[in-house]
Amino acid sequence: MIWRRILKRLTGEKPNVLHYIVEVSLIIVSILVAIQADRYQQNKKNQEKLTSYLEAVYQDLVDEQVRNQNNLDDCEQDIKNITRSLRLSQVNQDDSLNVALRNFGIVVTRGVFRAFPPMTFDIMLQTGDIALIKDLDFRSRLASTFSFRDDYVKLDLLDFNIQTREASKALAQYGNLSCMYSHTDVQICLTDREGFITHFHNELFSLLRTAQVRAFHLHNAVRYFDKTIKVMEELYGFKQEKVEEKTQ
Repeated sequence: MIWRRILKRLTGEKPNVLHYIVEVSLIIVSILVAIQADRYQQNKKNQEKLTSYLEAVYQDLVDEQVRNQNNLDDCEQDIKNITRSLRLSQVNQDDSLNVALRNFGIVVTRGVFRAFPPMTFDIMLQTGDIALIKDLDFRSRLASTFSFRDDYVKLDLLDFNIQTREASKALAQYGNLSCMYSHTDVQICLTDREGFITHFHNELFSLLRTAQVRAFHLHNAVRYFDKTIKVMEELYGFKQEKVEEKTQ
């Protein structure tokens, strides 16, 4: 053992108390060096893992922001169509009813096609790797941003889809839906014109309120995600162009 050869030179061939003290000290030093080296390697691995995570989180934010903006644009268009349909559905004129039904049909046809894939932040929470982010304020910002996505944006979309289906079912009470899909003059497909004029606007009002709440939350989501993206750019020097190049 190398330590024993060194000790022989320091203390001579005959073991004594100093010999054992020095030997134990050298063993302790060697253990501490090994621990420090292992800790250094682990810290290096953790830093590399954190860098990969942060790049993925940043890209998630950028991608989600695009989806939020696209859905906000669609939602605002839905509000315009529903408002027009709501106003004209109560006017007992062929042209007005035709436009009202067409605008509602646009909302139903457009629909909302949106997926909510798992985020990298969710994976970090599940694996416990979220502890790699030492900045608690930044960690809290990420948590609130992605929680808003799940607790409001996602639920709003589900509510809007439900309300749209309910309105379509209600419309079936006053008209032939198959006829409406196949005719340009859709008002002739109304089987209960009076009932439609008197009652259907109530369904449209509920749908409009749901769309307005959804638009409000989407506006907030766009603002939250935009702020979090800027914080990441300031803290870690990310640029959208660089991350996009890596993903191509």
